[in-house]
Amino acid sequence: MVLTMLKHELKNILREKMTVLMLLYPLILGVVGRVLINREIVSGQGIGLTAMLVTLFCGFAYGAMSGFSLLDDRDDQVLESIQISPISVHWYIWFKIGFAYVLAVIAGVFVIWYTGALELGFGDILLLAALSALQTPIAAFFINAFANNKVEGFVSMKGMGFTMVFPIAGFFFLDWVEWCFAIAPAHWVAKAVQYSLLQPAIDAGLTAMNLNFYQYVVLGYVYNLLLVAGAYFLFRKNNQL
Repeated sequence: MVLTMLKHELKNILREKMTVLMLLYPLILGVVGRVLINREIVSGQGIGLTAMLVTLFCGFAYGAMSGFSLLDDRDDQVLESIQISPISVHWYIWFKIGFAYVLAVIAGVFVIWYTGALELGFGDILLLAALSALQTPIAAFFINAFANNKVEGFVSMKGMGFTMVFPIAGFFFLDWVEWCFAIAPAHWVAKAVQYSLLQPAIDAGLTAMNLNFYQYVVLGYVYNLLLVAGAYFLFRKNNQL
């Protein structure tokens, strides 16, 4: 049963050029990031921004991919068909989201490791990738809470994508101003990335941040999980599930 659903989900993703692009986009971004860093085209804060962007975009891109895949199922009335099958609709939806989340984590680990911008152990890389990937269910449920077709889905995705500006802006602030951007799901992983980049200077007492690496990560998980629950509630309410 699970294998059949995995095959169906892969087929559903690969049949559309848009979802294929979203699947490959973070990996391409990781390759570009490695080239920019290795050839010293970017330096200083540019390296930090590059590392942050490749970390953030995995979760968002795979969330958009999952959101459009769910929109396809709604258009094809797959959810209605499942309601008369032994499989729970909610189980099916979470399977789709979980599948995309796992892909986002794997892609995140790869791009963080491949760019080589962050000197972190595998465990910390996995923590960052898993935190960034929590954007996947948030984006997927958000898109499907307010969209009934792909045109509306694209508009919803653009609205969700606007939040990516916040962690980029917050990157330039180390004082209390950073909390003005903390509403964005990706803020916390961005700050964890920034801490890892600045840790030598922080340890030397040359600069300081409001929280340490693991505090940003833990609070990020709590906040993002609350957003996942909220986005799922809106999705269920607006689709009467």
